[in-house]
Amino acid sequence: MTIRVGLNTECKSRAERDLFRMASLLSDDWFVWMNRNLDFETFLGFTCREVDCVIYHKHYGMLLIECKSGKVSTRYNEELKRTEWFQAEHLLDKSPVEQVRSLISPFHDYMKYLLKAPFPKEFYRVRVQWALCFSDMDTMEGIPRAECSRKRVLLRPDLLDVKKFEKCLIDILEIPERSFNNLPYPNETLDEEAFFALQDFLDGNGDRPSTGEILKENDSFVEQASDVQCMLMDSISENLRVRIKGVAGSGKSHMVLWEALRLSRIGKSVAIACYNDLLASELSFSVKRELEKEMLNVKAKYGKDGGISFGRIDVLPYSKWCEKYVKTAKLKLDKGISRGEYYDKILPQGFCRAEKVLKKDKKAREKFFYDAVIIDEGQDFASDWVDSLVNLLRVPEKGFVRFFYDPAQRLYGSRNGEENAQVLSMPVMVLSRGFRNTKRILEWVYKKTGFSLAHYNNLPQGPAVKENFYSNAEDLESLVVKEYENLIRKFNLLASEVLVVSMRAKGNSLLKNLKDDRFVWNDVGTKSLIKDKVNIVSSHRIKGLDARAVFLIDVEEPIEISDRGDWKRRLLVGATRAKQILTVFYKK
Repeated sequence: MTIRVGLNTECKSRAERDLFRMASLLSDDWFVWMNRNLDFETFLGFTCREVDCVIYHKHYGMLLIECKSGKVSTRYNEELKRTEWFQAEHLLDKSPVEQVRSLISPFHDYMKYLLKAPFPKEFYRVRVQWALCFSDMDTMEGIPRAECSRKRVLLRPDLLDVKKFEKCLIDILEIPERSFNNLPYPNETLDEEAFFALQDFLDGNGDRPSTGEILKENDSFVEQASDVQCMLMDSISENLRVRIKGVAGSGKSHMVLWEALRLSRIGKSVAIACYNDLLASELSFSVKRELEKEMLNVKAKYGKDGGISFGRIDVLPYSKWCEKYVKTAKLKLDKGISRGEYYDKILPQGFCRAEKVLKKDKKAREKFFYDAVIIDEGQDFASDWVDSLVNLLRVPEKGFVRFFYDPAQRLYGSRNGEENAQVLSMPVMVLSRGFRNTKRILEWVYKKTGFSLAHYNNLPQGPAVKENFYSNAEDLESLVVKEYENLIRKFNLLASEVLVVSMRAKGNSLLKNLKDDRFVWNDVGTKSLIKDKVNIVSSHRIKGLDARAVFLIDVEEPIEISDRGDWKRRLLVGATRAKQILTVFYKK
């Protein structure tokens, strides 16, 4: 069940609690909002009304439900010549029927303004119906049929079984209306853009911001992101499966975040996988921060309703996905003859076996499988790893798959994730220009590696790439410290804005014994970047991340010609981590 806005934990209405409990058991095709304030304006005037429950199904339409606990009855007042409604013998100011039914017409009209239909359609038609929930009553005793038809009321027997409950919802939504020639109101399946608008309105978020506005809210994106690029990002939503090929600095990892949040907002559960554990940690932090920000906005406007339930987003490096499922399925794996064989073959094979085991269990399918899978830095994955991640989809034919990659940054020669058959069958969108780095950094990269990275004309020139030379490890240590102190003094940078990227692992780096407390090696096993230190990290581990200033070390070109292709790709990855300032250290 997709609960968009849950029930306030302090809710005292038994009817609302009973309805919410049953609604929570519905399939993912149903969307539920509890205690919604509907504020909208049409040519009929301004409407500001509360609805106890809104239930929506793309095929059947929308149902507005008014809930009343206890015994509900009616009496005819001879003196006033009208029927009065009572709840547990207390006179109601307005009949429940009038309370909810009076919203139907203005809400129908508002849909014409809210939902922008694609040309040449004039407007979308969303069916809006109404119902009452009397969960403490077994019959309609005390309420004449003339006041309210039984078929529009949910009674206690209707809330005992989810199948019966769902049938009641559909029957109510398909009630013929005299205002529509004794046929049910029409209902059209909304495209994703229209569904976003409807969902955001009911969430209380107002109009959904454009992609450009979303980008500008994120400091990691600079103004060079063009309208064309924003259009490409928006067009991702038009495909269930799509691969996104983007050069270094084109914002692929930020698009991963953007797309995951977009899917979460419409109630989809999302699995994000990358090879790099640091990238996974940073993405997970960004997801949590953005969701908390949205929850605070909603609570500021609707403090009483407990906020919006977004679809869950889980972020892990590939090896952790494997380990999580193998452990859950209680499989025992042979550690293999080497660490490499275990992580490259045995563990991924165990992941596939675990998925098959868990898919057989209904509760495990709900907990451990997803509506969408997003793969970042896909060129780092083996082809069979990609298949195992796609298998995380709960319903493969309806699930979303996003595969982000850049062949130029492929650092593991034996892996060919971008050549996977499922990936090759996906439509491709190309991000051919970068906007993260300055022109001088990109010019230096081309000069050293031969990789020409296109960029936007308004990309800043930036300072020249500074090249330093040293004789031994002690010289390198003192040079790095000196350059860091110069940067702090000149640009007033924070330690977290400076990154030292080595083309080698710690054990082979000339900077492995640096003793300055301001610097820390972020080696395998460290789960995230240390925020108050200058992190030293290999080019393999830092892929997908960036910093304002980068020191590039251990850059010596290999003697063997066969090794130079890999060296150039590592140099490309390391240098393009720098957004504004790149300093390179060479051994004489």
